[in-house]
Amino acid sequence: MKTIRAFILIAVATLFVGNAASADTFETTLEPGVVYNMAAFKLWHDADVERVRGILMLNPGSNGDGRGMADDSYWQDFASKHHLALMGTYFTDHRHVNMMIEDYIKVGEGSGQALIDAIDQFAAASGHQELSYAPFLLWGHSAGGELNHEIAAWMPERVIAYVVNQGGYYYSSVPPEATRKTPGLYFVGLSDLVSRNTIIKGIFTTNRRAGALWAYVEEEGVGHQVVGSRDLALVFYEEVMKKRLPDDAMGYKALLPVTEEMGIRGNIITHELVDKDDSEVKLEETSWLISDRLADAWQALVSKER
Repeated sequence: MKTIRAFILIAVATLFVGNAASADTFETTLEPGVVYNMAAFKLWHDADVERVRGILMLNPGSNGDGRGMADDSYWQDFASKHHLALMGTYFTDHRHVNMMIEDYIKVGEGSGQALIDAIDQFAAASGHQELSYAPFLLWGHSAGGELNHEIAAWMPERVIAYVVNQGGYYYSSVPPEATRKTPGLYFVGLSDLVSRNTIIKGIFTTNRRAGALWAYVEEEGVGHQVVGSRDLALVFYEEVMKKRLPDDAMGYKALLPVTEEMGIRGNIITHELVDKDDSEVKLEETSWLISDRLADAWQALVSKER
């Protein structure tokens, strides 16, 4: 029997000072599900964009309300430039014994479908039906990074690129092969909890050894906070979109594949770029960097002392 989800959808046209004259904003709240108590979402897009090419999903930390992230001019400027919509998410768990281990991260048990349901509602309300099949860029910090990893494991065919940023608990430590072929950027703060850093590095190295097209970043002097990860993420997104999302492409089925040979390897220990013919450096000791520009930005961040 199909579950009928109740929702409230609010559409607001807003004026703002910036590159575009106006923007459209939509909000929806779904009924509680098995692995979440709250599921609420906000979508923003530049009203001057005729066809939305993708959705940049903004996922906050544990049980946090990320809807306000869609109002951030930092993300809005990027979204307008690339004809993207922004989607801020707000998931919370039902009360349970250990709230630091989020149930809503289990996207295959209902929270992933809630994301899709919300996007379909936004597509209908906005008149941008292309949202229903738009590919994703995924941004998040802490539990938001966990959610990004799980979305990429659950439906990799719809993900252009994603960021894992200092989260602590992951249900899909060995994701499908298609996820390993999806560009990912994995951050740790070296002053963060050892447990977080250990699991992220473990997931990265295990899957990189199996050919994952992922990059790894250790930020010196950074704890559980966002410092350089947003700026590097924007370079990462732009460079991946150049290779994966052709100018005339619409919808996730138009995404192009990428391969190991297309990228540059950066040594995660020495921070030096690795010659393609150098067989002494193990694959799991390298980041996969899709372009010279990303390689330069990666080197600048991992080599920075604070």
